[in-house]
Parts: sequence; C-alpha cells; structure tokens
Amino acid sequence: MTFQTAILLPSQESLLHRLQHVVLYGQQLTVLTGDAGAGKTTLTTALVDTLDDVSSALVVCPQHVDSAEIRRKILVQLLTEPVFDDEVPLPETLLRLGDTLPSHCHIVLDDAQYLPLELWAECIVLSQLSLAGRKLSLTMTAPADYFNQILAQLPDTQRPLLLPVAISPLTLPEREGLYYTLLHRSEETPFTPREIVKDQLQRQQGTPAEVVNLLYLALHGEPTTPNKRPWPVYLAIGACVAFLLAGLYWFWTEPEETIAKPKAQTVAAVRADAFNQGYGQILLSGYFDQRGRLSKRAQESADVRVEAAEVARQSKTQPEDELESEIESEIEGASSQDEALAHQYEHQAEQAFSSQQDTQAQTQQAPPSQAPSDTTALDKQVETFAVEPVSDPNESRNLGASTASMPHPKGYTLQLATVKRLESLDATIAKLPDANQVQIARYKSYWVLLYGQYTDRQAGKQAALDLAQTAQLPAPWLRAWVDLSGYELQQGSVSREIH
Repeated sequence: MTFQTAILLPSQESLLHRLQHVVLYGQQLTVLTGDAGAGKTTLTTALVDTLDDVSSALVVCPQHVDSAEIRRKILVQLLTEPVFDDEVPLPETLLRLGDTLPSHCHIVLDDAQYLPLELWAECIVLSQLSLAGRKLSLTMTAPADYFNQILAQLPDTQRPLLLPVAISPLTLPEREGLYYTLLHRSEETPFTPREIVKDQLQRQQGTPAEVVNLLYLALHGEPTTPNKRPWPVYLAIGACVAFLLAGLYWFWTEPEETIAKPKAQTVAAVRADAFNQGYGQILLSGYFDQRGRLSKRAQESADVRVEAAEVARQSKTQPEDELESEIESEIEGASSQDEALAHQYEHQAEQAFSSQQDTQAQTQQAPPSQAPSDTTALDKQVETFAVEPVSDPNESRNLGASTASMPHPKGYTLQLATVKRLESLDATIAKLPDANQVQIARYKSYWVLLYGQYTDRQAGKQAALDLAQTAQLPAPWLRAWVDLSGYELQQGSVSREIH
C-alpha cells in the first residue's frame, strides 16, 4: 500500500472502489467533481496506483494550455515507440496506432477545466471508441460548476455519455480522525484542547483541505503580517518633527531687540529741511513750466502740419511753397525761443541757490537769541527767490487791430491771404489802394486778410478784377460773410502769434 492509499478515509476508499469498477467495466467518460480541496487529485492519484494491470497516463492540466501539448503528454505515456503528430486529433492517432497500444489503457486528466473545448470533444469520442482486442477508459476531474456548463452545451443525446461522480463532504468523525492522524505524523504536540478542535471542525464545510489548514494553524499559529502604516501617517509625523525643529531654532536664535533712539529735532535740522524744500521748488518750477510749454508748442506744430493742406486749398493768394516755408520758420523760431527760456531759467535757479546759501551762512553766524523760533520767517525768505518768466521785448507787434472779435457784416468780401505769422501780411497790405478797407480775421491758428465790403456777388466779382489789375495781386477769393462764421474779426493791437 502506497502513502496516498494509507491516509485515505473510509468515504474516500469507498469512492475509490467505485472509480475502479467504472474504469474496468464502464463505457462512459467519468468526471470526478468537487470543490477546491475536496481531494480530487488525491483520489485520481490513488486510482492510478491501484490499477496494476492497466496502462495509465496521468496528466495534470496547467492553465492556458494548448491541445497539442496535452496530446503529446498522453501519447508519450501510452505508446512504446512515440512516432506521432500532436496536431492530429487523439481518436485519429489512436485508430492508426491501435496495434501498438496496450491491452487496456486508462487516461486521467486532472484539472480538466483548463482544457480547450476541442479536447473535451475528443475525450468524449475516445470513450466510445472501439479498438480490436483493446479497451480504453478516461477519467477527468473538474469543479461541479464547470461540469454543469459543459453539460449545458451538449445535446440531450450526448449527455448520457458523461458519468459525473461527486465527492461527498467528510463526516465529523472523519475530520477528527484526519486531524489527529496528521498531527500524530507531524510528531508535534501543540496545546490545543479537544473541545476547541471539535468546535472548529464542525464549522467547516467538510473538505480535507480545511482540516489540513486547521492543523497548520495549530502547529505554526497565524502568520504575522508586518504592520504597514499608511503614507499619510508618516507624512504627518514628518511635518510635526519639522515644525518642532523650526520652533526650537527660532526660540534659540531669536535676535535681541534693539531700541531705536528717536532722531533729535533740532533747529538746524528744521531749517535744513525747509531750505531743501524751498530750493527744490525754486529749482524745478521753471523746468516743469518750460516742459509743459514745449509740449504745447510741439502739439501746435503738429496741428500746423496737418492743417497746411486745408489752408493751401482755401488760400489762392499765396503759393503753397511759400506757406510751408513760413510754417517751418515759425516752428524753428519757437524752438529757438524755448531754448533761450530754458537757459534763462537755469541761470536764475543758480543765482537763487547761491543767494540762499549766503542767507543760510548769515543765519548760522547769528547768535542763538536772534534765530527765529519757528520756520515761518525762513519760508517767507525762500518765497523771495521765485523766478518770474521774462517776456521777449519783440513779443508783440501792433497792426492796428486788437484781439477783441467784431460782429460779422452782411454781404460779401474778398479773401486775399491766409498766413501763420502777422508779419507776412505787411507786403500784401502795402499793395492795397485803400488801407481803411483792410480787415484781419483769425481762423484757428491762422491770420486771414480780408478786403472790402460788397452788397451783392456781381459787385464783389468786379471789385476783385479791379483789385487784381491795380494791385497786381492774384485773383482774390470772393467770400460770403455767412460762410465765414468761424472767422473772428480783429481790431486794435494783436499779439505776434496765437497761443
């Protein structure tokens, strides 16, 4: 008797005898079913060991196995001269090599749930195959659920070809006998009361694997698993340690507080502060005034260039080249005047600074009793250095008209010239026969020379022809006073330029 048969229980030995009878005298495909750990592999191994006169082929099917590998493992164990093709189905190979087979062949396929379906079909055909003078039987093991799926896929006429043999659960005495038999063979004596062992065995489903696991637990105890702390716990611990170290560092390395002494407010400091403020106002007032004036003149120069085209279209008494030259000369004159004013402001600021230094020196040399008690006197003295802009002696020019605007008359008049500077009108006015009929108007930034007063258009045209012949001027432009609503008539004294 082998080791496997020596530890079989009474129910297992009864089932083994049944399997032996089916193998020797049955004509069906035997399928041994049971849950994991029920003892299917133990029974099939014992079955192969007990069949002495039968040539058996035992194959344990691995997962994801192909059909050719299983065929090859079966035929290698059955044939003495393995000359075959594993790609050919088993029934065809065994029919062709039937003369070389033993008298009785038994094929055992353990874990048949991993086999392809085509091998299941080949095994069903092999169980019904008749060989001359030879017998062939098959035994397969599979879980009960998988075997039910196979039966569901077969037609009703082929289901009787499969013989299911189920493994029954072990009884309680068998569980106790298996437990203590294995405990005796282990040669160890754990301190476990019999009542506790019996209670644990009653809670089991009745498979031998459960009994073996219970014995292993009694001998070795529960496996110790390392206590793995999750990473958030380590992160929190690290943050607390870092915070504690930072607090200790701040506590021990805190610098001593230094007491800042307030600055003494002396009379000299007050005077120096007031002097600096006054001198800054004097020094920078002219700069900012000149800067605003330069920006304004630059803007007016840009407007002059934009309106040059419009004035050239309206004026027919003066060529376009002459008008542009006058505009450019006006811009250059303004730039030179601005530079002269800038130099003048700078010279006055230097004089104010030297005078202020002299005054401060005199104040410091005076006795303390004569020094002012506050900064009022110093502020008044600083105000005397305010710089007033000096006017240009050639700033204005009298032309017999003033900046006051006059009401427009009715009828028509003649427009003779449109210029930027009043001096440009002198040559034209000198050619006119009657200076009393001359009128000057301002249109935006230009001066317009008008001549005469006429009640109707025909009289104005005739006067224009006469004036062109007598004064040798280009054809004057006849204008209606209604169209000159934007023109401002001047009288008296006028400035040289429009600001």
